[in-house]
Amino acid sequence: MPHKILTIAGSDTLAGGGLQADLATFSNYNFFGLSVTTSIVTVTSDDFQIFPLDLAVIAAQLESALALDDIVAVKVGLLPTPDIVRLVAQYLRDVNIPIIVDPVMVFKETTQVETKDIVACLIDQLVPLATVVTPNLREAEILTGQTITSRADMVQASQRLVALGAQNVLLKGGTLLAGDEAVDVLYDGTTATFLTQAKIPAAKMYHNGAGCTLSASLAANLGQRADVLAAAQDAKEFVWYGIKYGVDLNHTFDVGNVWQGARRAEK
Repeated sequence: MPHKILTIAGSDTLAGGGLQADLATFSNYNFFGLSVTTSIVTVTSDDFQIFPLDLAVIAAQLESALALDDIVAVKVGLLPTPDIVRLVAQYLRDVNIPIIVDPVMVFKETTQVETKDIVACLIDQLVPLATVVTPNLREAEILTGQTITSRADMVQASQRLVALGAQNVLLKGGTLLAGDEAVDVLYDGTTATFLTQAKIPAAKMYHNGAGCTLSASLAANLGQRADVLAAAQDAKEFVWYGIKYGVDLNHTFDVGNVWQGARRAEK
């Protein structure tokens, strides 16, 4: 019988990221996925909208999901308002399983959500609960207030996030740094380890949902009791396959979706 993993995240209508990507990832690791929906995200070629759900609706979902037995990890994604951040943190304070916090604030489809108040809540309420926090490079800049243009900057930002209370940081540099490698860094409070993969050359990138998929894979690995470094290494490989064999949407979109089934299909 499969163990359970819970995602607390937004619902992405096009299933590039959000809880759809999380549930698909959990299934690929032979877990049964549970979900709490915080918001509805709609995307067209010229529009991007986030519709937060009512707090009472989110609270009812949290009560339902967290009453179940055998949940081995929790992944937290898009929490689009400060009140939702506070609510989720309230429910997770006494949870004694790995908590992966993906501080979703920067999207490929738009610049960033309104972050000022959300950042303060994330830092105060949720980052201290994180077994691993997984910002992308721009989100790490927002959370730490520093500019990140190099590997040394990535390490410094990770150290600052651990100082804010996270046990570990997996900072996703992705393809934003110069060079032929996609570079992430894992910092465990003592040691910084760089994780690299060759950038995938393509006229059209299939990386919608890459960050959500990475954090969901990390949650699945930790749910299997992998150590954090092994979990991060496997998650990076899982996403690399998902980008390489991604899903096209249509001709109006400049990018496509990560395919969570790619590694299993390839191997």
